[in-house]
Amino acid sequence: MNIQVDKLRSFVLIAEERNLTKAAERRFSTPAAVSAQIRQLEDVTGLRLFERTSQGMLLTEAGQRMLPLAYRVIGDLEEFKSTAKAVASSTRKRLLLGLNALPELLKMDSILKAVSASLPDVSPVIKTSNSLAIQEDVFRRQLDAGFVYGGRDHPELYREELGHIDVTVIAPASSDIEQLPDRLGELASLPWVFPAEHCPYHQMLKKMLGDDNDQIHVVATSDDEYSTLAMVRSGMGLGVLERQLATASAARGDIQIVARDRMKLPIYLVARKDRYESIEELALFFNLVREHWSIRGCNTCLSQEKLDGVLI
Repeated sequence: MNIQVDKLRSFVLIAEERNLTKAAERRFSTPAAVSAQIRQLEDVTGLRLFERTSQGMLLTEAGQRMLPLAYRVIGDLEEFKSTAKAVASSTRKRLLLGLNALPELLKMDSILKAVSASLPDVSPVIKTSNSLAIQEDVFRRQLDAGFVYGGRDHPELYREELGHIDVTVIAPASSDIEQLPDRLGELASLPWVFPAEHCPYHQMLKKMLGDDNDQIHVVATSDDEYSTLAMVRSGMGLGVLERQLATASAARGDIQIVARDRMKLPIYLVARKDRYESIEELALFFNLVREHWSIRGCNTCLSQEKLDGVLI
């Protein structure tokens, strides 16, 4: 089975936009070309990935199962390409970067182009992981810098706040819960798909349900957002999810968003202070990231609006 990554990129963009024309614009292509790629992908996999409805192009059940794998393949390919480039250019300085989200959400396409133009002697090497592991790897000098959600300040770390993500509570589509109860006891007694301890959402949800509450009704534990989405969609319980991903899933009728004030989680770029101050290329990289995150209208689900303080 020969599957080209360009077809997977088109698959992902249509799933996000639910509109062929908008997906083609993000691909700098035409609707006809993108549509042809999806037909070819469906032919080679033997799966019907989308159905056309009045709400747009929605994922079929097979498409929903394949979407997380497509995201993973694209992320792994970016890591492979950056590592191969570094190996092929052994005389260049390597800049080891940790990503906690898809490259396009972190504006990495434009950032890496700027690195190539402004820092020709630097080879970025990308590693994808979760926020906690990235900050620990930066602290242990296994990464030069990394993107993290939340996290904790440390006197030996330099943390640049870039913006924030919106997080919301989701429930199964069949649930009759329209408003979360105000009382912590009632709130904690609801069935929850709880994030794993390494996930920044873990402390956020724990704080919402009461930090010292040992009566939280945990029905399952999730390692990532797509696992949470699958468990909530199956009816297991409530969970927390990045708002844009939740909105797209709710529009398809997979889940519902439960009314509550939006929760916000800051996103940072972190590095060790000693390396930030001694490695010129690292400081220049931070400058490039600042410039690209300060540009309004960039295509990302992350907000440039900064928070007054660290939430976690």
